[in-house]
Amino acid sequence: MITLKTEIKQKIKIHENDLFSPVKTFDCGQAFRFEEKEDFIEGVINKTLLRIPKADTKGYIEYFSDKNCDAFFDPLHSYTEMTEGFLAPFSGKEREKLEEALERGFGIRILKQDFKEALFSFIISQNNNIPRIKKNVASISEKFGEPFEYEGNTYYAFPSPEALLWAGETGLNECKLGFRTKYILDAAKKLHSGEIDEDELNSLDVDSAREKLKTVKGIGDKVAACTLLYGMGRLECVPVDVWMKKIFDKYFDSVPHLGEFGGVAQQYLFYNERYIVSKM
Repeated sequence: MITLKTEIKQKIKIHENDLFSPVKTFDCGQAFRFEEKEDFIEGVINKTLLRIPKADTKGYIEYFSDKNCDAFFDPLHSYTEMTEGFLAPFSGKEREKLEEALERGFGIRILKQDFKEALFSFIISQNNNIPRIKKNVASISEKFGEPFEYEGNTYYAFPSPEALLWAGETGLNECKLGFRTKYILDAAKKLHSGEIDEDELNSLDVDSAREKLKTVKGIGDKVAACTLLYGMGRLECVPVDVWMKKIFDKYFDSVPHLGEFGGVAQQYLFYNERYIVSKM
């Protein structure tokens, strides 16, 4: 078992006008291994524990870890600049809705997660709710992931495709994944064989990458788009679930083209509708 070294305070510079809201970022359905504590949001990435202070920050991101996790926060993109781009093509009520969503959701960043973990996590997300997704992801990590220790507590890395193949249908069924078990095993098989390869996907245009991911059993447009957006930083991808269909029907004359940063616009629209408008 790995024992982590003492965590180090890390600070990343971002655009001076960019806001980072940890609570919004980790509460909008893009990452499933993080939980709110009293002062921190805490989770596991890449065999290490990551802690992020809950307070919003402007111009920088602060976190605690024994490893450099800067890339996870995708600090090179300026959200201040990209929002100007996806607002430009719209006018009237459609622009008003985007501006409202931007105002309420600004501070959310698209996290650049591990590709394989994102792929498996969003397979698990199908016809599922967030508490149960988190429970399922935690279960397969605890059973088949590599353990490590920090401050006397044991944590678990997300399992490799090989570990999931070794677990097989019998082992995965213990995690109560239902119909998703066969999809996970097919994804693990294709990752292990190289049939699904991250470098190859990165070399493809977004439509071709989406179609390649859809060769995995059970993966459709939504899971493929989520994997590309949250696991590969393809910010042009717009996952369309029941919430986004509702938003497009309610506020737009047709399905909008949100541009090269459409995934960010989608996240603002989703956050605004799911966590603010629906609770008014």
